[in-house]
Amino acid sequence: MIRHTFVAAALFVASFAFAQDAGTAAPAGPVEPPPSADLIKKFLDYQDNGKDRGPALLDLIPCVKVDSTKGSPTQFQCIEPVGASVPKGTTVFAWLQWLCPKDGKYEDIAIQFLHEGQVRKTVDNPVAGFGRTRGWRGENMNKVGKWTIKIMRGDKELGSATVNVVAP
Repeated sequence: MIRHTFVAAALFVASFAFAQDAGTAAPAGPVEPPPSADLIKKFLDYQDNGKDRGPALLDLIPCVKVDSTKGSPTQFQCIEPVGASVPKGTTVFAWLQWLCPKDGKYEDIAIQFLHEGQVRKTVDNPVAGFGRTRGWRGENMNKVGKWTIKIMRGDKELGSATVNVVAP
């Protein structure tokens, strides 16, 4: 529920900014009303006072390609998510999007890469900033089978995704 609150509020803020640039053009379809005042107030309270609550993981996307081209309109976005499977030897990125409250700095975030349930690699992934932050870490999927990417904060799992790796 809280995650939906943050996503809705973030989308509201983003759509408001874009709407100001839209000029006088008519909307392409029905205009969605803004989130409720209660939802916006919850978001603002978290944004301003949620430092002790930790960051909110908005997205974990297993990704084959992240755009790192400076100045690109899709810079820092996952532009090629993993499909049904990837061939053995493919580097897969855990692409992450967070909402970080004011003065938030979290050193206890880690990404785990597991093969068939066994942890193969753990990478520290500190999260800091204000508002939306994105990042990614990659791992070579060098064994056929089911891989799981887990995002951990201490001993609490914040999210996970699976990748099926097949023989080339």
